[in-house]
Amino acid sequence: MSDLESNRRQDFRVDDIIPLKDEPLSTEEFEMRKSHVGIRSRQASMLREMVGGDVFSGESHGALNSDMANAIEALDTKLNYLIGVNMLNDAHHSDLNDRAVNLSVTGVSFVSDERYRQGDPIFITMMLPAFPPTVLELLGDVMWVRKNDAGQPLIGVQFIFRCHEEEDTLAKYVFRRHREMIRLKRKEEELL
Repeated sequence: MSDLESNRRQDFRVDDIIPLKDEPLSTEEFEMRKSHVGIRSRQASMLREMVGGDVFSGESHGALNSDMANAIEALDTKLNYLIGVNMLNDAHHSDLNDRAVNLSVTGVSFVSDERYRQGDPIFITMMLPAFPPTVLELLGDVMWVRKNDAGQPLIGVQFIFRCHEEEDTLAKYVFRRHREMIRLKRKEEELL
């Protein structure tokens, strides 16, 4: 992917309301969590171990590979569903609150009750409203702190991805929501 395409990918921003929790981290805890693989990467590794890495190599082996790819896609969907349901039932995630966010592939901004300063490390747990529900546990750096129109502290966070699966999952969601917003806008314009 060229730099221009990569920058375009990062420019999509959507306003949304999603369940989210933010936690300040010490530098030591941040560094420790950076070395731990995220949920999405563990899932991909588990899938590779189940079916074998050669299936993911990209080499074509005819109909067998196509059938296997379809089976893997079905297995991945089922794993996503089970992980999502498990996360919903996990007491640790019951404290996620619906929050207004401005979300992109590279970061998020939202109102926080925590006291942050520029450069602070942060841990964000968010549930993307999809089927199945997708929970992401993301690390980030606070890039800026401002007051919104109501005088509440608004923070901007740049994500630090621990694996490609985290970034890809977020990108798919942001692009899907962006398309939904464009379609809705077109429908509204047609009604006028």
